[in-house]
Amino acid sequence: MSTTTQENDDDDSMPRRYIFNQVDMDAFAASDRRKEIMNFVEAMGKSCAEGAASYDPRNPLEGLTPSMASLHGSLEKMIEWVDEFPPGDARAARFGNPAFREWHKQLVARSSAIITSCLLARGENLSLEEARQRGKDAAAGSFQPSEDPSIDQVSCFLHDGFGQPIRLDYGTGHESSFLVFLLVLSKVKCCGEPPSKKTLAAIALSIFHQYLKVTRRLQTDYRLEPAGSHGVWGLDDYHCLPFYFGACQLHASSESFGGELLSPSCINFEQTLRDHGDMFLYLSCIRYIRELKKGAPFFEASPMLYDVSQTMHTWEKVSRGMLRLYQGEVLDKLQVVQHFVFSKLFPATWKSSQVQRPAPTVTFRPPTNMPPSDTMTPTRAPWAT
Repeated sequence: MSTTTQENDDDDSMPRRYIFNQVDMDAFAASDRRKEIMNFVEAMGKSCAEGAASYDPRNPLEGLTPSMASLHGSLEKMIEWVDEFPPGDARAARFGNPAFREWHKQLVARSSAIITSCLLARGENLSLEEARQRGKDAAAGSFQPSEDPSIDQVSCFLHDGFGQPIRLDYGTGHESSFLVFLLVLSKVKCCGEPPSKKTLAAIALSIFHQYLKVTRRLQTDYRLEPAGSHGVWGLDDYHCLPFYFGACQLHASSESFGGELLSPSCINFEQTLRDHGDMFLYLSCIRYIRELKKGAPFFEASPMLYDVSQTMHTWEKVSRGMLRLYQGEVLDKLQVVQHFVFSKLFPATWKSSQVQRPAPTVTFRPPTNMPPSDTMTPTRAPWAT
């Protein structure tokens, strides 16, 4: 079966940035691409809020298509890459361990196989477990990738979904790139045709649960710097979408637990987080923050999340607030979306204000016609005596 994405094949342009300044930002804000992102996010959130699918950590493939089960398997294997490229000297810098660059090189090298496995699963009669195993094999380097050049139109979003290897940081822009990766896969029928509410809810809960397992290992082991974080006054150092999906999930399911999870204030009880953190995405995020910032009370370490638990009395209100936060603090921020790339499957509908400059491939070298350094007279500094 062909792995081609079969969309806009007449355009052979390579993925690149289109947002460089406020003019481009305004064009993006009014574009179909931004609407696509929001429609996809809201569709997943509403599917969770309507209880279209629950999440059971003992059966994480439930509700997924074979293509998404393959991606789940790849994400499982990607956690193990951290052990292949252990961080170096932890004392070298406060943020950013260079070993992450080796991890990211492996992501780039194996992304074609990971995507090929997802695309092939669309038309093959694979069980979810078989698809999961093939996804693991693809991430392990033991699955032959397709040579179809259209895969490059998908892989760019996967490459950007786990952090920046030069800056050694991770933030909500990278999280959004992973979301666009899922959006593009849904466009090429990897999530069903059309995606059912059950599948969308399973993607929001199961795939994001597994994605967070990967990104949390990267953040802690490689000490990736929070990109654009508001620090203690922000929602979270790295993420936003899991709080929205998680609040929608609790809106649908909280009544099933005898009132224990009915109020957002339940996040302040350690026993609740221990008992339900594996199943509920929002509680998982809160539990992780508490574990990461053990030295400070929660109301000091995460005042915004604490205020939400005290002032919003239903999960429906929390979910609406989280969606507005994602729009305002992620999609409406130039410093976040300026790093987005666009491709044939996620095309920009405006002409960018400038062309992306290629990164230098060599360090500075003097002109070849300069005399040897041993014959040159050094220039005296103005302050030299």
